[in-house]
Amino acid sequence: MQKKTLPPTRPSLDTLACVNAECKDYAQPGLNNLTVRKTYGQDQIRYLRCRTCQQEFSERKGSALWNTKVSEEKAVSVAAHLAEGCSMSATRRLSGVDKSVVVRLNRRLGKHGEAFHDARVQDVQVEALEADERHGYAQDKRSPCWEAEIIDPVSKFVLSHEQGARDATLIERLLRDGAARLHNRHALLLLTDGEPSYASLFPEIFGVPYQPARQGTRGRMPKVRYRIPRTLAHVQIVKQRQGARVVKVDVRFAHGSQKCAHAGLERLGYARFNTSAIERRNGTARRMVAYQVRRSSAFAHRPETKKALGWWALTVYNWSRPHAALPLPLPCPLGKKSAFSVPLRWRSV
Repeated sequence: MQKKTLPPTRPSLDTLACVNAECKDYAQPGLNNLTVRKTYGQDQIRYLRCRTCQQEFSERKGSALWNTKVSEEKAVSVAAHLAEGCSMSATRRLSGVDKSVVVRLNRRLGKHGEAFHDARVQDVQVEALEADERHGYAQDKRSPCWEAEIIDPVSKFVLSHEQGARDATLIERLLRDGAARLHNRHALLLLTDGEPSYASLFPEIFGVPYQPARQGTRGRMPKVRYRIPRTLAHVQIVKQRQGARVVKVDVRFAHGSQKCAHAGLERLGYARFNTSAIERRNGTARRMVAYQVRRSSAFAHRPETKKALGWWALTVYNWSRPHAALPLPLPCPLGKKSAFSVPLRWRSV
């Protein structure tokens, strides 16, 4: 009998690390402390042992494929079809698996993508941000479930992703999550639509708090107020519509100095204030998630299904797909490609 070989995508032992939190080599790859004890299953999954703590575990421990009963080939096929905008039923037919397998893998992929995003997207340096929401549905067409995101217009990297009803709570969660991931929240330009919650929440989340002096010696201290630094600005782009057409666009300088806002606009290379990056991202997201398609009867039967699929699509967009609009300079000219050729954002989970 011919011996079954490992898949070519199988990571080397140098890229894996011990998953025992009590081990001194925990989460530290490249220490040469892992050995292969055995292989099992139809995919010849490696069962590893740590020389330091003698702990044994599967190489899939902590990954989205941990304890998956289907083959790796079918699991990867399910993940790829979900990220291409296929519904649960379409993914089941194309991958040749049961629908329960698709639902289970979708939830695992969503949780894995969310955890990966929380671990990696920290202390980010940006000069500008754009925020917006896009509508969707869960359970039925009478139950809107919106997705709200913050994107860096320079790198097209989505910084924050939240889902829920479109209200002040959703906007607050989005802004607080985005601000917590920034290196300096007091030096940037924020571009949003005319949603009032952005203007009311911006000083508290991005501003600098200070305690006003009390008048006299009696009574309670005044409430904490928030100062907007000169390096911080918030601009709202309000679109006025007649039916489905945009007839006028108003620019409101909600917070910060106009000088700071125009300086940020010049750094972005924009001719006028706009939210083109997040609007383009909305169009891409609707193509990647079946339940976000416009003018269709598609909706998720469960909110958790839509949430997981949204996180998985975001993970693929941020870390796996190349962005053709973000090139790198070539080391040497190559015919007409004297300036740029290779996409800038090519990351892999």
